[in-house]
Amino acid sequence: MRCTSDLVKLRDSIKSRIQHLGLIVSPLKNPLSWEDRRALSFATIELDNLVVVGLRQYAKSSLLRARTAAGIRITSAVSPKSSEEAAALIFKSLNPKGYAKAKSPVSIPEKDEIVFRDSKKIETVLTSYQASNQPNIALALSLNSPAFSEIKAFRHYFSHRMKNTYEAVQVYAANNAMPINVTPESLLIKGRPSNGIRLIESWLSDIDIFFDLAT
Repeated sequence: MRCTSDLVKLRDSIKSRIQHLGLIVSPLKNPLSWEDRRALSFATIELDNLVVVGLRQYAKSSLLRARTAAGIRITSAVSPKSSEEAAALIFKSLNPKGYAKAKSPVSIPEKDEIVFRDSKKIETVLTSYQASNQPNIALALSLNSPAFSEIKAFRHYFSHRMKNTYEAVQVYAANNAMPINVTPESLLIKGRPSNGIRLIESWLSDIDIFFDLAT
């Protein structure tokens, strides 16, 4: 997934990947087989990657004057000439001390870009540079979705199956009135106490709606 001159293209790419992940997890139910658990692990890690890349490319595309869904070209107080220059501006906004310590680079290669999962970080970037699509991201953030922070805990468990990452998932479950002492995979297909929607499917839906509104 790359920067784009049209946020609709970015949104549609994200939506396509979300739909694919949805097809993987929707048939799964307890008791889970080994293949089911592997599928849930894969889907969670891929969704986390999609969030990280999607937020990054949205921020960079915005600074590079992409068009919104309304067909309006975004304006801002900066004029980066490349994705690498936009990445440097994002670094400067989100970590000014780190940016200064790195000797204020004009551009940053993709492999060294700052990683963030918090959707509110985009608002910080857009506000820093007075981007004209701030109302779009404010609308998306009004969803107040917990998905961005929740995915991270499960992703860390599936990537690093250690005692501390398992315990982090159990703490999440206890704090959200969900069953404890069950596998993280089983938690993913448990319904939220508030609405009965399965956890992983609520993430997919929320991320889909977030980027729809942000566009």
